[in-house]
Amino acid sequence: MQKFRDYTLTVDLLKRYCSAALQNAAELLEEAALLEANGHQARAYFLAVASIEETGKAQLAFDAQGRKLDDSAVASKVRKSFEDHSPKITAAFAPWLMASSDVVSSAKAAMQLIVDLKFGREPSMYTDVREDGVTVQSPSTAVRLIAAQDCVRLARDCLAHARSHISTKQPARTTRAQDEFFAMKSRVTRELLNNEEFWEFHIDRLKSGFNKFEESVTLYHRQYYQKKTKYKARCRDDI
Repeated sequence: MQKFRDYTLTVDLLKRYCSAALQNAAELLEEAALLEANGHQARAYFLAVASIEETGKAQLAFDAQGRKLDDSAVASKVRKSFEDHSPKITAAFAPWLMASSDVVSSAKAAMQLIVDLKFGREPSMYTDVREDGVTVQSPSTAVRLIAAQDCVRLARDCLAHARSHISTKQPARTTRAQDEFFAMKSRVTRELLNNEEFWEFHIDRLKSGFNKFEESVTLYHRQYYQKKTKYKARCRDDI
């Protein structure tokens, strides 16, 4: 069960959080490698995923240093991201993608890995009943040796890229639109991105020379979504 704690975010706290998360990621990786080398592939997989999550937490803490931390919605979203498996795993791949020479191919590969990790995490630690409603699944049979080896290797690569990125870069200062987009509720973001009218609006903005995606989302949200009005392509003055 997730517990979202309310504490004040500061740049100093985030720096210390980032450093501690990287250290813990390295320790978890070392333990995962020992388990894998000694034939305990299920637990090795689980700890490797935990290492990846801690790497992602470090990246989230690093990126958050450039955000408007005195905005309560932004601060709340940052704190929640530290407690949620999904954003941590996704964030762990960000430095690797930024360092890639072929971002499109790397992003496609990363997305599949991210999905696999999210679905493979719990079966590597807990027993469960399969979808057929009859078969009982145990971690020792759910995780193959090659999967554990690949996961340990992936955790090592994610950590190496994160360490390099965090040690050589500065947190990017975010814009108001980027922070507003970041702080949006997931449900609202999904509804907007599944709305054809939003994409019509964004495409019209692109044609007019406005190429910031976050600005399109937040502007559409304020001018149309919240007011429950329709965007008309002929309303160029709204762009």
